[in-house]
Amino acid sequence: MDMRISKSKFVAGVQCLKRLYLQVHQPELAAEPDGATEAIMEQGREVGRLARQLFPGGVEVRSDRGLDDAIRTTRELVANREVPAIFEAAFEHDGVVVRVDVLHRRADGRWRLIEVKSSASKKEEHLDDVAIQYRVLSRCGLDVGSCCLAHVNRSYVFRGDSVDPWRFFRIRNVTRQVARLQPKLTFQELRGFWQHGQWKLAVTRVN
Repeated sequence: MDMRISKSKFVAGVQCLKRLYLQVHQPELAAEPDGATEAIMEQGREVGRLARQLFPGGVEVRSDRGLDDAIRTTRELVANREVPAIFEAAFEHDGVVVRVDVLHRRADGRWRLIEVKSSASKKEEHLDDVAIQYRVLSRCGLDVGSCCLAHVNRSYVFRGDSVDPWRFFRIRNVTRQVARLQPKLTFQELRGFWQHGQWKLAVTRVN
């Protein structure tokens, strides 16, 4: 059984262990997305594509060739100093898999991690999201100099022409908040332990 845990499942576990367990072991219990949910998901994808316009020359890591290929491609792009930004960069550490919305190469050679959200404000779960990405990237040896959250600017007014991404987004630096979360994030994988035919996982955020 593949015991890799995605970022979304990790965050689910931070919020509710039962939710994580069901996502991993009984995904068939999850309700099929309805029209409204699909619309929200598509909106999120559109916002993500718009955010990429802030980083001309950025390269997307394809996902249709499998995770291992995505991780290998990410390593190659990180090593290529001609690449200014990477979209959907893939990393794995200790069984936890993350895809980064935007990984921006700073002028000083360090990296800026940017999580893009279609909401109009910063939320607590967004910080958990960024925190686990930072944990995985740093454990993979990447020098992450800053962490940011890009969300919709609620004061932006559409003028009927093309959307201006520089005004559409508000980018918040959450580096310090993410750093404070690091000691509180714990990931435990009980590999090799089989009980009653099911793997046991524990993902907790310690208060």
